[in-house]
Amino acid sequence: MFGTHPEGSFHPMTARVRTLVCFFSSIFLGCGGSNGLPPAPVGSGSGGSAPLGETGGNGPLENSGGTTASGGSASSGGGTAAGGTVGDGSGGLDGSGSMGEFELLFRDDFDALDTTRWQLMTHSWDGNLALFSDDSVTVENGELSITLLDAPDGTTDDSGAEKVFLGAEVRSKDTLTYGRVKARAKLAKGSAVVSSLVTIYTPWPADNWNELDIESLGKDPNEVQFNAMVYTGTLPASQTPVSPTQDPQMYTLGFDSSADFHEYIIEWTPQSARYLVDGQLAHTWDASIELMTLPQNILLTIWASDSASWAGPMNETTSGARAVYDWIEIYQYKP
Repeated sequence: MFGTHPEGSFHPMTARVRTLVCFFSSIFLGCGGSNGLPPAPVGSGSGGSAPLGETGGNGPLENSGGTTASGGSASSGGGTAAGGTVGDGSGGLDGSGSMGEFELLFRDDFDALDTTRWQLMTHSWDGNLALFSDDSVTVENGELSITLLDAPDGTTDDSGAEKVFLGAEVRSKDTLTYGRVKARAKLAKGSAVVSSLVTIYTPWPADNWNELDIESLGKDPNEVQFNAMVYTGTLPASQTPVSPTQDPQMYTLGFDSSADFHEYIIEWTPQSARYLVDGQLAHTWDASIELMTLPQNILLTIWASDSASWAGPMNETTSGARAVYDWIEIYQYKP
């Protein structure tokens, strides 16, 4: 189900996320990668949120298994406008051969920023060269754009660390436990730039970890990185925040993800996490799926990594990089 937890992105395990501040006070609707992925999420300090459907960069880590398909697919568009139940024909199998359904909870065409569903976060972490800011988010002509901007001189996070860019984290106010997240987007192009579609368990300091990512490393917009992260240690953890085990997998798209809109999909069931591009299965992860059980927020992010080996060095293409989201659909999984 889709319920809310106030936390955010992920970065190398050495990176610790600073205090999160929700820009909007209204209510409704979690980041990470590998080799310089973002740090752990940070919370706003208040409680969680209701399940969805109700009103209401990282450094090298230990890897686990998964399978990746080859090839890419052509762009597609469109989408349904209202709720309903969708069968498994285009990726609805739960990964074990048993059938399930994905029920559309809502679709956002971004005609405006719906602050009953989305909040703009204002935090950062070690390894993230950007401070998240509402200044980096615009909604016009039916599109949500998030842009990496030059930060004013003297910009710092709450720890006092200097940040040279302003980035964005658009976070759902509610959480999803098993379902499908589908977005039509143009991802960002630019060295050191990371743009993404993410689901993540967000309470901070993290007492556990669940995260699923589709990330574009803008140094090469012909590839994306799929990642799954879980905490494999003893619970309850003796200290927090915990550090997750992750399984990053690079995937060649066969097209420039910054040049046109394409559909990116995360499907999460009790049997597997599946990543699809334009309706075509690209990667399946089930190595530790029994640990991927926690309610997760949905994030749309852009930021800059200090890990040149992972995301590329900062250069003249970094500032001004932009990701554009045409629409997003959120589904709940029904066994």
